[in-house]
Parts: sequence; structure tokens; C-alpha cells
Amino acid sequence: TSSASVTGNQITLNWLAPSSDGGAPITNYKIYRGTSSGSETLLTTTGNVLTYVDTGLSYATTYYYKVSAVNAAGISVLSNETNSTTAGVPSAPVNLTSSATSNSISLSWEAPISQGGTAISNYKIYRSTVSGGETLLITLGNVLTYTNTGLTSGTTYYYKVSAVNSIGEGALSSERS
Repeated sequence: TSSASVTGNQITLNWLAPSSDGGAPITNYKIYRGTSSGSETLLTTTGNVLTYVDTGLSYATTYYYKVSAVNAAGISVLSNETNSTTAGVPSAPVNLTSSATSNSISLSWEAPISQGGTAISNYKIYRSTVSGGETLLITLGNVLTYTNTGLTSGTTYYYKVSAVNSIGEGALSSERS
């Protein structure tokens, strides 16, 4: 039996020793990895340990693993397949709304559907007076509202919001004016 857990762009595999060593002590394990189910090829051979940390992986990628035991008689059948997805950037925040007064605009939004596998650390607000021309206005903490004050009355402002996690900045939300 094998299992996997993710930390950023590395995956830690854990497995149990076989119920039978086939009459000879286990000397090492072979780790197999693929990026689609059933596509695993030999990645590495470890010593007689029950864990392996696979590092330097691509972000936002699903990896599939199997493990086999090795003793003097040969190599065991492969374990059951396990998979895990490395972290990536969050998706875009959703449901951006705005309300205006004579010289301020209050924005609110909902967290992205996907945080990318790690917690959101902050949000970035982009603004422009031309649709599609938004540039970075401010970086906020992990909040879901922002009030832009000191604006010119009668001017249309366009906004987009993005979420940021430890991997990086995700896609911009839909535009709101």
C-alpha cells in the first residue's frame, strides 16, 4: 500500500513493507513515476526505507506512483497506484461586485474556486479608466473587500482582482466597472 502527500512542488511517498518478504530480506525499493495513470516508469531505487521525497516537480501537475520491493530473489509486483497533484497558482477570484459614492468605489469578491493547493496569502487590485487597461493599484492581505477612495466624481473606473499564494499570482477576475 502506498500513499502520497504534497508540499509545494514536492511529493512525499509512504508505503508499507510487503506482508511477505518471499524468504529473503528486502534490500531496497524501486519507485516508479508517471504523469498519467498507468504510465509509471522507473524513477529511482532507494534503500530499505518506507518513504521517499520526490522534489523539483512541476507546479500544478498530477504525478502517479507505484513501488516495488527488491530482495535477493528479485523484484516484487508493483504496489497499488497512488497519485498526488503539486500546488499551483490560484484560479481567478469570482463574483467581483462594486458600489460607488461620489468619490469612492467599494469592491467585494469571493475567493477563487481553487486555491492552487496552498493558502491564499493576499489579493491584488488592478484599476484603469479604460476597459482592459488595468494596472496594479494595490496589494492587500487575505481580505475580500477594498474601498478605493479619493476618486474623481463622474469618472468610470474599471477593476480586476487576482489572488496570490506561495506559488505565485493567479489569473485576473472578470472586469467590473
